[in-house]
This record gives sequence, C-alpha cells and structure tokens, in this order.
Amino acid sequence: MMTAENKQKEITTYIEQTLYFLSNKADLEKFETMLQKNIDEKRASSTSTTDFYDRLMLNIAYYVENKMAWTDLVRETLSTGKVPTVSYIENELMAQQMQIRNSVGEKMDDYKKAFHQQYEALKVEDEDVIYDYAYASVEHAYRIDFLTVACAKNATILTEGDIEETIKLLDGYMAYYTDQLVNKMTLS
Repeated sequence: MMTAENKQKEITTYIEQTLYFLSNKADLEKFETMLQKNIDEKRASSTSTTDFYDRLMLNIAYYVENKMAWTDLVRETLSTGKVPTVSYIENELMAQQMQIRNSVGEKMDDYKKAFHQQYEALKVEDEDVIYDYAYASVEHAYRIDFLTVACAKNATILTEGDIEETIKLLDGYMAYYTDQLVNKMTLS
C-alpha cells in the first residue's frame, strides 16, 4: 500500500519531469522574439514612460488573474479524482481568459492608480517592468502547457495526493523553470 508521503513524492516526480520536458522543449529564441515584439509595440504606442509601464503592468495583471483562475480550475478538476479532457480544459481556460480580459478592462483605472504608486515608491525602471512582464508571460505559457500535457497523458497521479500540496509544488517548480528561461533572455 502506498503511503500519502510516497504518493506525494510520485506527484513531485511527475511535476518535475513534465516541467523539465516542457522547459527543454521551450524555444528560447521564439519566446524572446515574441516578447520583444510585444514590448516594442507597447513602447511605440505609448504616450509616456508611465503609459508604457501601465500597458505592460495591465498584461501582468491579466496573467496574475489567469494564474488564480488556473489554480481554481486545477483544484476543482483534479480534486474530483479524474483528469479532465484536453478539450474541457481548453474551453474552460478560454472562457476564463475572456472574463479576465473584461475584468482587467473594467478595473483598469484602479490598477493604474495602484501601479503609479508602486512606480514611485519602488523607483521602477524599464528593466524591472520588462522582466516582470516576461516572467508573467512565460509562467502563463508553462501553466497552460503543463495542464494540457497532464490532461493529454491522463496523469491520474495528480488526482491522488493532497491537492493543496500539489498546487504548491506546481507553483514552486513553475517559478523555478520560468526564472531559468527568463534569465536567459535579453529584452529591452
């Protein structure tokens, strides 16, 4: 009989191996090019440095809200003891992203007000906001890819442990691999 501790170790191994696979599969040059293009477009369409930062920060807010929705989706689906289908996950994520896009749009003025206080208090510079934007973007991609792979491979192991511990492990490993990838990029 497998103990809860051994089951959690199996889950940890699955998470680590899957994210290692995804990180090795990640095309650094493609990610960097896409992110730089987005940064350049936001910079070119901005009316000031603050406006440029706001545009990147609003994207970060979108990714943060997506992370919360993703976590809720993982909690809700995997705690049932069954791995959902890829199509179910894709549909749920798409619906959530549309709602989040609207939500961020509705709260834009409040977000900007909070951002402006942070810019001053933290003496924010371009590289700070660009790094945070790149980090949030890459982490978002890892989250979507991880869940897609886990569902495609019917990774029932993820349903067998303590879901809160599994979510903490996912967060930790995603942070590690995201940091590794973003620190290899040269963005400006």
